[in-house]
Amino acid sequence: MGSILVVDDNRANREALASLLEASGYEVARASGARQALAQARAAAPDLVISDVLMPGMDGYVLARELRADARTSSVPVIFYTAYFAGQDAQQLAQAHGVARVLVKPSDNDVILRAVREVLDQRTERPAAGAGDLGNEHLRVVVDQLLEKTGTLEAQQLRIQRLNRTLETLSAVNALIVRVSDRDELLAEACRIAVERGGFGFAAISTESGVVSSGKELAAEPFPEPGVCNDLETSAFPGREAALQRGFRGYAVLPLVFSGETAGALLLYARGKDVFDEEEMRLLQELAGDIAFALHHLEQRARMDYLAYHDSLTDLPNRSLFIDRLGQALLGARRDKRFAAAVFLDLERFRMVNETFGRRAGDDLLREVAARLRGAARDQDTVARVGADHFAIAVAGFDHPGDTIRWLIDRLSEAFARPVVIDGVELRVTMKAGIAVFPTDGESTEALCANAETALNQAKHDGQRYLFYAPEMNARVAESLALEHRLRRAIEDGRLALHYQPKVDVRSGKLVGLEALIRWQDPELGAVPPAKFVSLMEETGMILVAGRWALQRAVEDIRRWQALGAEVPRTSVNVSAIQLRQKDFVDSVLGAIAAFGRDKPLLDVEITESVLVDDIEETTRKLQTLRRAGVEISVDDFGTGYCSLSYLARLPVDVLKIDRSFVVRMRDAGYPRNIVAMIVSLAHTLGLKVIAEGVEDDEQVRLLRDLGCDQIQGYLVSRPIPAEEVEKYLPRAEGRAAAA
Repeated sequence: MGSILVVDDNRANREALASLLEASGYEVARASGARQALAQARAAAPDLVISDVLMPGMDGYVLARELRADARTSSVPVIFYTAYFAGQDAQQLAQAHGVARVLVKPSDNDVILRAVREVLDQRTERPAAGAGDLGNEHLRVVVDQLLEKTGTLEAQQLRIQRLNRTLETLSAVNALIVRVSDRDELLAEACRIAVERGGFGFAAISTESGVVSSGKELAAEPFPEPGVCNDLETSAFPGREAALQRGFRGYAVLPLVFSGETAGALLLYARGKDVFDEEEMRLLQELAGDIAFALHHLEQRARMDYLAYHDSLTDLPNRSLFIDRLGQALLGARRDKRFAAAVFLDLERFRMVNETFGRRAGDDLLREVAARLRGAARDQDTVARVGADHFAIAVAGFDHPGDTIRWLIDRLSEAFARPVVIDGVELRVTMKAGIAVFPTDGESTEALCANAETALNQAKHDGQRYLFYAPEMNARVAESLALEHRLRRAIEDGRLALHYQPKVDVRSGKLVGLEALIRWQDPELGAVPPAKFVSLMEETGMILVAGRWALQRAVEDIRRWQALGAEVPRTSVNVSAIQLRQKDFVDSVLGAIAAFGRDKPLLDVEITESVLVDDIEETTRKLQTLRRAGVEISVDDFGTGYCSLSYLARLPVDVLKIDRSFVVRMRDAGYPRNIVAMIVSLAHTLGLKVIAEGVEDDEQVRLLRDLGCDQIQGYLVSRPIPAEEVEKYLPRAEGRAAAA
């Protein structure tokens, strides 16, 4: 098909063209410059020469002229394949040198191959031009082309430098994102990098928090709308004049977008025109995306850090942050030789709010409590939520412990004097507080917190509004732990006993009932008072085991007395709130009375008034089930709790027991006696019997009889006695007595 000599000082260009021709069936020789090509052509003339124009040492024009001047190569046609060839003069000069065709790099393969075929088909002798004329013209055209190539190369070099600076900026900002965790520092550093490394005249980032920039100039000027302006002279945005005065000629504003959400905008001013071309904007968009990602990441991280140390419901510090803040308060107090304190607070009856009004109302109450606590504390103090309904205050340095803490307590009392309105219902909020003061009550955060909680527990136990910690509290705690261990062993070893206190008719004096009471005789401690161990059983959960045992033992004693021929009255067993809340409570009572078989069960249960309002619906359901089984329900300590008349009317109750505190003060005319009269009247209106507890003298009996009370129990009648002694108080059953 023909031999072709390819001449180009650029190896990649040379090989690409040669490969194309070889693939099309041509025999191809290669030369890296015009001098080498001329020597190769004189040694073995090719059918065609395809040459670049601008090459070091000898250009394409000289090569074409030398080939035409040599008889051995004068008929070899030449095609120029060059990127820098423009203008009519250059075309004419090429023709004058006998160049058959000029192709501009890059050209399509089909165009190149078609030109090669046409030139090879039209090989003819071309007249040589005058050497002098060609030389002059050649020089002028080559100079023009060199100038054109130089200008283009300079523009390309500047563009490459600019893109490299942008790439360097992108890399530096990415490294910054990995290294810096402070949001403001990240934005300020990103702007500085854009100016110092990216070569931009000014950089600024706008977010909801404000504007961060590389300098004061233009920092207060409004941001242009997102987009690109390569010539500020043609722009009309408000900050145009200020930017032009500072020598800026173009700008780009890129939104900071991550996951479809816009976090702000990046503004870049350039000192030259036409800086923001397609490739530049592609890199800058990547930069804006990285900054947007960094902002999102820092926001998420800040949120996670916040939640790690704050309560999500109330926004108060949590226990971890409270401990840290209390530690700081102790450091400051130690340095300044002042006092500090830990105050632990408990929200009373919060569970009842949750169960009565729902969890959402409970959450609203906690938020309101948190707000009022913050308002009551000083600015330098830290209010925290340290448990479900537990709060704490780290009281920073002060000089007079008594005055400062009591001032705080008064502030808290004032804050909660107003009722809290939840879902249109007014709730009275009360709180108990335990206080430990640094350094007298502890010199570390751990000791101070432990002692404040000890004081709080004691305040709750004693019914006090607040209590300061006292060292003897810890002794009481240690004593309580030892007592707990002994009590647990007593339950496991079966050393608990039931004693029974008689109930008599206030008019006839006849025995009409018994109340079973748990007693504990310890080998070392002797008889342990019920007030000391019953509450401990409730706190530790041992009351569940002891309560089931008491029900079973009471039924066993009743059946044993019946077997001896005694006429046994109804016998009641006290049931705690913890027992009543258990899902198997009803089953445990039914299981105990199953021993009566078809006989009428003589077992009753006594519950305290406060238990009734814990969960009115569930309590009602359980008690109704027991009543249908023949179990009577007594309300103990009536008048000391929070049971309303509407609750009492709804509940399946048979007996009201007047608390001993009213009976003791009944001799005094007025309030105490009137309370007893009202309870008796209320009970009889609802069809209930009334029993007065703690009766100790005949005057109380007379007053109770006059007020219409039905039954009494107390030391005047009998102390609680062991089961073995109860038998002598029980009358003989008529049928059994006759049989005997």
